[in-house]
Amino acid sequence: MRLRGSHRKPAIAAAIGLVALALLPVKASEIRQLRIEAGPTGTRAELHLDKVGEYRLIPLSNPERLAVDFPDSHLARGLGLPGAAGLVKAVRTGQPVPGTVRVVFDLAGKVKAIPTTLDGAASGAVLVLEWPGDGPAAAQAVASAPASAAPSGSAAGSAPGAAPSDPIAAFAQHAPPASANPGPTSAAPVLAATSMPAPADDDAPAPADPPLPPPPRPALQAGMRPLVVAIDAGHGGQDPGAHGPGGTREKDVTLAIARELARQVNATPGLKAYLTRDSDVFIPLEYRARRASANKADIFISIHADAAENRGARGSSVYILSTRGASSQRARWLADKENAADVIGGARVRVADNTLTSVLLDLTQSGNMKASEDAAQHVLGGLKRVGNNHKPDIERANFAVLRTSDKMPAMLVETAFISNPEEEKRLTDPAFQRTLARAILDGVDTYFSRQPPPGTLYAARAQAAQSAQADVPVRSGIGGSR
Repeated sequence: MRLRGSHRKPAIAAAIGLVALALLPVKASEIRQLRIEAGPTGTRAELHLDKVGEYRLIPLSNPERLAVDFPDSHLARGLGLPGAAGLVKAVRTGQPVPGTVRVVFDLAGKVKAIPTTLDGAASGAVLVLEWPGDGPAAAQAVASAPASAAPSGSAAGSAPGAAPSDPIAAFAQHAPPASANPGPTSAAPVLAATSMPAPADDDAPAPADPPLPPPPRPALQAGMRPLVVAIDAGHGGQDPGAHGPGGTREKDVTLAIARELARQVNATPGLKAYLTRDSDVFIPLEYRARRASANKADIFISIHADAAENRGARGSSVYILSTRGASSQRARWLADKENAADVIGGARVRVADNTLTSVLLDLTQSGNMKASEDAAQHVLGGLKRVGNNHKPDIERANFAVLRTSDKMPAMLVETAFISNPEEEKRLTDPAFQRTLARAILDGVDTYFSRQPPPGTLYAARAQAAQSAQADVPVRSGIGGSR
């Protein structure tokens, strides 16, 4: 009996120890919050955890769902589940195996999610899932728009009450910037005021021919794809960016301007906005352009607010990537400052200064440099028309946020100097933010109008204008005879 008891005590102690270990959540991750938001760029889900941990994405079909498994995790006590939003119809949680939390998103369609893990340092970690596509605002706008008052951006030839083939039509009811859709200007009042009988003198000039009607502006048709404008609000999360004398943070200003620019882009037929971030989160620099590429962006614009020791410095500047040195000492200093955002945000910084890496980067970007330069020139021109520029020409430097944008023209826009007390106040003014956004959009619109990608509304407009010009009868002679 004594021998049997000596074996039983260690066994009982071991069993008690295993049960205690199973009940201890010390090493387990805790899911503290679930959030879902729907906006013009798609649907976004945020899963907040107390620390970085493993996760697995499991796409499921018939019906469409996305399951996310978190091994060695548990739900926070009293955790509430968000309601339906955008492409997410419902959210459920379960436990497929002991110790694993499963979060299931019921989806309205077959859309692949784009996962991004964001390290929140002391505050924990956030897993962000994005489903690109149009939020419910687009469908609601189309449904509420009367069929007889279809805007110019709606699909022509569609059945009454049917949704347009492209989501841009949903935003066409908003007034687009004047530069984006110039309407026909009638010269009738001027002709009526200056109309006089022709003089009898044969040498006198004959009255001018009436102005030609403007070329037709085709509406968005089925099969046309929208041009996606990727808008990157600089900094975010634990990286506040520069601070103004009054305490304004650059990350807040850039997000406000980016949202306003996205609103104006979505209100322009033929264009669609994608925001790399639509909340106060940190995104490593190299992932910003990659997220834009994953959403099939046609152009990438990173929004920032400049800062300098000289409080009198003012105005806007536009920068593009250079792999062969900076165009000025100021451009080199600014690139170093902006590239340090990853260090502030806690991301791992990759050193890319060896010869082979520089050559490969140069090769991948060489075909895109000219497009970036052309687009940046037009954006700079738009900014010049609304105020003074800090730099009269585009500048070049090795900006990390632009290095992975090899598939589209890309630029970094310094909207104004947040270090200037006067410009700091203007940057927080919604009216000034609208003006800046309109100027940037004006440059984007001009760039795509002059170099329209095929299969887009801009290409259809260019073709219509060319056809109208070919049909114009030749005018000759002093008297305007044909």
